Amino acid sequence: MSAGEFHRLTHNATADVVAFAHCVAQTEFLFDHASDADALAQYRAAWLDAEILNALALERWDSDGRPADWSAVWRAEFARDAAHTVAALQAVVALHFKPAK
Repeated sequence: MSAGEFHRLTHNATADVVAFAHCVAQTEFLFDHASDADALAQYRAAWLDAEILNALALERWDSDGRPADWSAVWRAEFARDAAHTVAALQAVVALHFKPAK
């Protein structure tokens, strides 16, 4: 994943439950080849927080019948925490990862 791709993915990640789920799925293995064990641990911790929130949001969206417009629930109950988890991923990447250009 290039730096631009990572930026675009995380920039739009909190738009809705589907965008967030896509971001979490696409970034799962971003640090798999990291040689810095501390960086890998930090990334995995940040990613796990995002994955837990993703699972909770998707379960709620699914139990609500997967409505096409779920924006009110997303904004009220998940968007703020999603923004925090995305910011944590961005911070680790900014410090430790140099994605392909």
